[in-house]
Order: sequence, then structure tokens, then C-alpha cells
Amino acid sequence: MQQWGGTMNYRPEKKRPEKKQREREVRDSSVAQRGETERQTVATEFRVGKTIAGSASENRQRNLEHIANRKKKQIRNAIIVIVLLGAIATIAILLANYLGDIAREREALLEGENPMAPTVTILDENVGNNLSERTKLFVARLEKDAKDYKLEVDHVVLPFQKAREVDVYFKNRGEYYKMTMERGSVVQMEDAERMMRFLDGKDLHPEYVDLRVEGKAYYK
Repeated sequence: MQQWGGTMNYRPEKKRPEKKQREREVRDSSVAQRGETERQTVATEFRVGKTIAGSASENRQRNLEHIANRKKKQIRNAIIVIVLLGAIATIAILLANYLGDIAREREALLEGENPMAPTVTILDENVGNNLSERTKLFVARLEKDAKDYKLEVDHVVLPFQKAREVDVYFKNRGEYYKMTMERGSVVQMEDAERMMRFLDGKDLHPEYVDLRVEGKAYYK
């Protein structure tokens, strides 16, 4: 201790090398421990999938699941639409049949009040020559429908052992037309007129034309 200018001052004591060494070791140990902790944290994040690669994989998986769910929803909606359309079509068919039955019943009532009678000759090749009222009514309707197409029925033949078949001969036509009482006379007369135009256009002269199958016509 020395006196400087009448005032007592103390010069700081220099640290010993051993003390600095211990402080450095403590500091290095703390840094090493902190680095180890950070490495463990990073390793843990890789394991639980919290890294950038893990997040991208999770996002891709979620997108795939979203696409799959959307496709399932679209398929389900399409099935619902098809079922609804089928139900609507079925109802429409049933309604059309119902209205058709009502129309036929009304027509039958009118015919019962004012029965139609054929005017052309009906040749029955079966034994007995006993014409049913249904046959007479069909031929009478056929005559009326033929006039709508400016055609005239010459005569009608009921072939032997051919139930429900009616062979219709028209005036000024070489071929005859096989029809059936199971189909309406109107549609068969329309098919006959169409076939006549076809045969005349192709200059064909068949023996007969078969109209008994709906939507088809055969000639020979």
C-alpha cells in the first residue's frame, strides 16, 4: 500500500492464472452442454416428423386423402343421380301405361256404343269360318286407318292355324302385308305405307311384307 498525492489508493489485484483457467473451463462446459441440448432437440424433431421434409410429407398425405374423399363423394353423387333418373323413368313409364289403359277403355266404351263393322271381304282359312268380334273390329279399324294414307283395303285373309295373324291385301298392290291383332292397326298401317314407299323407290316387287314385329319389317 502506497500513498499517492496524500490519498490512499489501492491497485487492483491481478487474477491468478488458475482462476482464469477455471472460468474458461466452466464457460466451455456450458457451451458444450448447450450444443448437446440443441443436437438432441434437432434429433427429436427429425424423429417426430417436425422437419421440413416431414411437413411436406404430411401435406402430401393430406392432399391425397382429400382427393380420395372428393372422388368418393363424386361417385356417391353420381349413383344418387342415376337412381333418381331411374325412378323418374319408371314413374313416367307407369304413368304412360296408365294413361294408355284409360284411353283404351274409353275407346272401348265408345265402340261399344257405336260398334264398327268391316266392309271388305274377310276370308277365314280355318274350319268353321266363325269370325270373332275382335277380328271384325280390327279389320274395320284397318280400313279406316288405310283411308288416312289414301290407301284402300281390297280383302283380308285369316291364314290357316295362324292365330292373331291377318294378311291384308291392298288395291293396286301386288304384295300383301302380314299383320297381327296384338299390335294397333294405326302403327301397322303407318309401317305398311312406309314400306310401300321404300319398295317403290327401290323398284322392288316382293311376295309379301311382314309387319308383325314392332320396329322391324321383312319382305320376301
